[in-house]
Amino acid sequence: MCRGRRGKARADIAQAQERAGRAGTTIPRGKVIAELSFGFWRFLLARQYKTNLWPDLAGAFPHAPSRALATVENPVKRLHQFRNRIAHHEGIWHLPLEARRDDIHTVLGFIAPAAATWVADASRIDDVLARRP
Repeated sequence: MCRGRRGKARADIAQAQERAGRAGTTIPRGKVIAELSFGFWRFLLARQYKTNLWPDLAGAFPHAPSRALATVENPVKRLHQFRNRIAHHEGIWHLPLEARRDDIHTVLGFIAPAAATWVADASRIDDVLARRP
């Protein structure tokens, strides 16, 4: 990890720890991980970490069709860019929204197929897309 990125990652983790619990208390298992931002996770999947982090991170995606970093990195990267457009109040109707929906289901399926199925069944996105201008 380069120094600048490493320092940012450490700062992100410290901030997540603060949000997860008060100093001096035991933080519940998984709480810090849940407090880390989507951007934090997206950049852990960057190609620069292919040899040092990816071999361990690949285990978080047990249902991916291959252990290739690009299999997970590409849809996560597209979702991160999409999320940023939304966060900055940019227009999205001209974008391939069905493809981003599919990216969500794909990444969830890599982690937990049952979760991907549940989200697909519970989601109203298809109804919203059908009514778009």
